[in-house]
Amino acid sequence: MADNIRLIQLNNYIRPKIEENKSKNWVLNGRNNGFYQYLIDRYNGSPTNSAIITSYADMIYGKGIKARNAQTKIEDWAKFKTILKDEDLRKIISDFALFNEFSMQIIKAKNGKDLATIKHLPKERVAPAIENEDEEIDLFWYCRDWKNTNKYKPDDFSAFGYSNDTIEIYVGKPYKAGKTYFSDPDYLAGLPYCEMEEEISNYYVNHIKNGLSFGYIINIPDGNSMTDDEKDELERKIKDKLAGSSNAGKFVISFNGRDAEITITPLQINDAHKQWSYLTEESRQQIMTSHRVVSPMLFGIKDNTGFGNNADELNVAREQLIAFVIEPKQRFLLDAINEILEHYNINLDLYFETQKTTPQTQINAHVCCSDEKKKTDLDEFLDLGEDAPIDYDLIDEIEVDYDEETALSLASTGTANPNAKSSQDGEYFIVRYKYTGSERPQREFCQKMMSANKIYRKEDIIAMENKVVNAGWGAHGADTYSIWLYKGGGDCHHKWFRQIYLKKGVKIDVNSPLAEIISTSEARRKGFKLETNDTLVSVEPRNMTNNGFLKPR
Repeated sequence: MADNIRLIQLNNYIRPKIEENKSKNWVLNGRNNGFYQYLIDRYNGSPTNSAIITSYADMIYGKGIKARNAQTKIEDWAKFKTILKDEDLRKIISDFALFNEFSMQIIKAKNGKDLATIKHLPKERVAPAIENEDEEIDLFWYCRDWKNTNKYKPDDFSAFGYSNDTIEIYVGKPYKAGKTYFSDPDYLAGLPYCEMEEEISNYYVNHIKNGLSFGYIINIPDGNSMTDDEKDELERKIKDKLAGSSNAGKFVISFNGRDAEITITPLQINDAHKQWSYLTEESRQQIMTSHRVVSPMLFGIKDNTGFGNNADELNVAREQLIAFVIEPKQRFLLDAINEILEHYNINLDLYFETQKTTPQTQINAHVCCSDEKKKTDLDEFLDLGEDAPIDYDLIDEIEVDYDEETALSLASTGTANPNAKSSQDGEYFIVRYKYTGSERPQREFCQKMMSANKIYRKEDIIAMENKVVNAGWGAHGADTYSIWLYKGGGDCHHKWFRQIYLKKGVKIDVNSPLAEIISTSEARRKGFKLETNDTLVSVEPRNMTNNGFLKPR
């Protein structure tokens, strides 16, 4: 009698077994190296997981890799730009965000000594060899499809630094406790929820297609007279029609007597929408937790908690995400690339130029986290900047272009103010300097100066030549130099403008030297003492001798 009623469950979740399978001379990450494909499927199937991983990859790449000493190591920087293309770098980062691993093909030049190219290799196609006697992985295997090694024969390549071969393979993987050959993704614990979100989305679609029913009871007449083989065959045919990954719910087959009719009765659950709504939210939340997401709004995911719904909270969340998730991954990548370059005597101070809502300190491969939080000399200089004074009118703004272009002094009038902030200030006017030029600066110093939009005393600007406000852009890569003369360093597209402000409400007699000050030439005619500025002050370094580099390159 029991065989006359059969319950058919269409979907059962089985968590994938994660193991390091040793087969022949290589070690695979799961059966046929299949754990990588499982991760790819969860990326393609889970909307939340896909949005986060894609965003992480974009944030890690930012604006690409730059070098702080590019101008002093021009030859090395030029080599690097030909060695690692942006397209390969993006692919490497994508693998790293998805797998927490990446692999690169290191190709030597024809002379067998120099580095020619660093190419991306899909990580799912690379498998490590079994450790040697020194517990080191000195060999990697490459196969286009590990499911079909008969058709695609695996090729072996020496690990980077273990041979003089023309081609070597470099694999980057952060340490994971209990792992020798592979590094699980950081979001490993969230994978069941990725699959749940994927199945829920499939269920929703098919639930609608199936008439909003959560299952069926199928009554089969004259079922009692059927043999077991006939019942099995009928069940198989029903499964072929109704079951599979694209069908929702379950159905019950009831084999009844001869007088029964064929009926299909849908099962209705009145509060099912609440259950699925809860599971959807729970899946999304657990996926974000496994990825260490601070605010879902950063990934275009609406959050009902209220956090991250205004600009200030979003900026805080973004900075935390960059500091605790993005920067560590950037540093790991930079360490790997630097290891390869230094092996070939290419010495560059690389960093990722990070895309942020406001210019921030760029990430240096050799700076520790605690140092990055300290206030820099540049930050202290920016604090000295002033906003345009509200109780003064700007009466003159001009680039300091010739020897006679000057800052003004009121010494000849006998009305100098002993409390003036600058030696160039008078009783009724002040003189300040503003950093101007390209609106799309590439260097951190110029980005911060343009973003600050402040005005500065000449004394403060000159004093910065003994401070590290723009490291590496002095002579021979020195950290200090005169920003008064050389601004952001060689090839800089910026210069200083002089501004003169007159105090509001001051009534000046037409014969006074302060009357109708428009230019320095008029100021001279009206008796002002002229203080000469160096002609380099107003010149963009790119237009100077040697493009503004203090020594010929």
